[in-house]
Amino acid sequence: MELSLALATEADRDDLAVYFKHYAVEEIVRHRVCCYTSHNFTVVAKIGTLIAGTIQWYVKENPTAGLVEFEEVYVKEECRGKGIGFRLTEFAIWSVRDYFNRIQIRPRKIYLFVGQQNVAARSLYEKAGFAFVSEAGNLFSETEIELLYSLSL
Repeated sequence: MELSLALATEADRDDLAVYFKHYAVEEIVRHRVCCYTSHNFTVVAKIGTLIAGTIQWYVKENPTAGLVEFEEVYVKEECRGKGIGFRLTEFAIWSVRDYFNRIQIRPRKIYLFVGQQNVAARSLYEKAGFAFVSEAGNLFSETEIELLYSLSL
């Protein structure tokens, strides 16, 4: 399996639109892809030319706070269990450090939310150095509690 990791570019827009079709509303998909390829960041893991996983991240509030949120951390079901999620996470962390280095600001923290029942993802984040911070309640679903995880850089 030949896996490549990179920040998405304009050339990835159509592939990302297909990848994010789970949003179901074409306008939302289009705006999300545009947002994360123009002024935020999408890390893509590809097997050949097919997207196997993504992490989207953005700088929160004032960049001098050095705070980043990871979201849309997702590996396609058929690609799970192959280490792609961990490699994607490592590359995304590197890309955050690289970005802040280029703008000459010290990065401080990356945070993310993960479902309490998503044991595999929680394990992956802990392996990558993230630590459990607190329960955040029912943010995305009335049936699952979200947990806040943070990584100090």
